[in-house]
Amino acid sequence: MNHPVLPVPILEGVQRSYSISALWEGTPARATVEKERELLNLVLPPWQRELCWTLDQQIKYVEGIFLGLGTGYYVVNGRDFDNDGNDTRMSGWLIDGQQRITAIARFISGEICIFGGIFYRDLSPADKRRRFDNIIFPCIELNYQEDETVLKELYRRLNYGGTPHTQEDLALLNA
Repeated sequence: MNHPVLPVPILEGVQRSYSISALWEGTPARATVEKERELLNLVLPPWQRELCWTLDQQIKYVEGIFLGLGTGYYVVNGRDFDNDGNDTRMSGWLIDGQQRITAIARFISGEICIFGGIFYRDLSPADKRRRFDNIIFPCIELNYQEDETVLKELYRRLNYGGTPHTQEDLALLNA
């Protein structure tokens, strides 16, 4: 009897439990090719879309962290180094999580405020650490993947599978 052969997983790596502050306190990955963009300690692939969340979405996301709604997770390509200790191409690429991490970066830099006027700089050191910096932001760190087509396929599957809510769905919620 023939059994179907399942494909090899493409989201394979180590699940890590980093705090939010690890996004800016750790060792940064650096861009290695033209058109890569750096975001805190991560690098965005040159083919990743630009920021698309609205200001309101960014604010709601950060407020959600303070309200205990969690952070979601993000996916990065593992890091690999050349003989001189420099990042190899595609090291530390952020495959999923750009919108969430950008909202965090904009909050800590003072570009956005939450709850109608609270900036990161306004928080007490205790509140910063306890209520934001030390909150766990799970990461799936892939084993370093040198095949860009695999990374693109993973990106497609993580970012193009959802169905947006319709106006009818919103009307039902608001009824």
